[in-house]
Amino acid sequence: MSTQTSRIPELSADEAAAFIANGDIVGFSGFTPAGATKEIPSAIARRAKAEQAAGREFKIGVVTGASTGDSLDGELARANAVLFRTPYQSDKYLRAAINKGETRFFDMHLSMLPQMARYGFLGKFSCAIVEAAAVNDNGEILLTTSVGATNTFCHIADKILVELNEYHPEELNGLHDIYEPLDPPHRREVPVYKCSDRIGSPVLKVDPKKIVGVVRSNRADEIGGFKEPDEVTKQIGENVASFLASEIKLNRIPQSFLPIQSGVGNIANAVLGALGSNPNIPPFEMYSEVIQDSVIDLMRNGDITFGSATSLTVSPPVLKSIYEDLAFLKKHIMLRPQEISNNPEIV
Repeated sequence: MSTQTSRIPELSADEAAAFIANGDIVGFSGFTPAGATKEIPSAIARRAKAEQAAGREFKIGVVTGASTGDSLDGELARANAVLFRTPYQSDKYLRAAINKGETRFFDMHLSMLPQMARYGFLGKFSCAIVEAAAVNDNGEILLTTSVGATNTFCHIADKILVELNEYHPEELNGLHDIYEPLDPPHRREVPVYKCSDRIGSPVLKVDPKKIVGVVRSNRADEIGGFKEPDEVTKQIGENVASFLASEIKLNRIPQSFLPIQSGVGNIANAVLGALGSNPNIPPFEMYSEVIQDSVIDLMRNGDITFGSATSLTVSPPVLKSIYEDLAFLKKHIMLRPQEISNNPEIV
């Protein structure tokens, strides 16, 4: 994609935050800390503190793909700047505010969030704040390590702020598959029949008039490392692998195996590792919501042949290794909107 941005104003984070007003509903990119904006939400938190110190209320509705990083959920929660939050969060400061009744929160199925937002059930979105590896004057945005609900936020919001994160290379182009279904009653089948099916665009295409500014940054995703499997998680992984291998042997699972959906965290990492090392489990594909550390090694070993997800939720060293081996891994990974990755119809 062309990366010319001569017509898009370049802003500081504080200048970008000035576009956000008290009571606004804002859609932020990010699914886990992967692909979450950092500089602009931190600046919004600073603005909230300044407004509150001057005796003026400042809170915004915060909608994301899922949980995010400390620079988004944590900063805004510590600034008491969150009016409501959905669909999911895992930040300790935000959790405390929710439990004390200071912030309204409601959980919802992640695949349903984009449709609910398009229906207007979450209110009118004033702004979408998006992390990108590249953007151009034609309104093409190359996302970074997640898609989440970013495409929907950009389509329904009045304006878009782009956090152009130079930590992520433009060679990511081709990793994403941006597809947004029509809403009922006009929806057709989602034409994903195997994990590697590409049905959309490698870039997010928006009305270029909506992009009101770009903020430059250079920051890694705020994802902590995963623990090495211990005896307990190893045993869990081996139990799952042995069970699935026995189901293959009994012909209750096809000899070719089936795509796997994986959870997030240390246990899921251990289970995937055990599947890869079990000689009775053939190479398999994944159709999941996240790709995490163990998946990358399994891909390099040929144990996982393809992974479809909505985010690369990997530790910083693993992400660095992905970027060093991007030409190979782009053949085996696809990132989709959560409306597609978490879609019960496809699963």
